[in-house]
Order: sequence, then structure tokens, then C-alpha cells
Amino acid sequence: MEVTNEEQNVPRLTQADLAIAAFALAETFNAYLARYEEEDFGDMTKEQYESSLNSLRMAFGKFDAICHAMNPPPTEEEQNISADDDTQTMEE
Repeated sequence: MEVTNEEQNVPRLTQADLAIAAFALAETFNAYLARYEEEDFGDMTKEQYESSLNSLRMAFGKFDAICHAMNPPPTEEEQNISADDDTQTMEE
């Protein structure tokens, strides 16, 4: 087997990648929360489990914030242009 130093075209991190990561964190949080409500902490203490839940919640919030920052809401001007386009489409 020959090893080379060729560059591979690795796609950059996208908003979809971040959304998938945020979804995975949310699903993990929900699974942890279900176990927490059943008081099934596994090998952890209740405090350690709560800390894990909080870390998951905070990580989700960060990923979600990055997703929103990458796709900011339209400005007022962009909304007006979009509304004008919709009006023209309806008139035709």
C-alpha cells in the first residue's frame, strides 16, 4: 500500500452539518432526560448526571446559535423586496 501526501477535497463545514450536530445533541439530551426522569443515572451520581444534561443543553444552544448566525433573518429591505415580488407574481 502506497501512502501519498495528496490533498483530498474535503468539503468545508456547512450549515447542514451544524444542524445535524445540533439535532444529534438534542436527541442525546432527550434520551438523557428520559433516563433522568426515571432516576436511572447509570454509573454517575445525580449531580454528575445533571452536569452532563446541562453540558448537552449548552452545547446544543451554541450549535443552534451558530446555525442562526450563518443564516441571519432577512433585513427589512429584503423583506420588502420579497413582498413586492410576491405581489407581482399574484398580479400576473
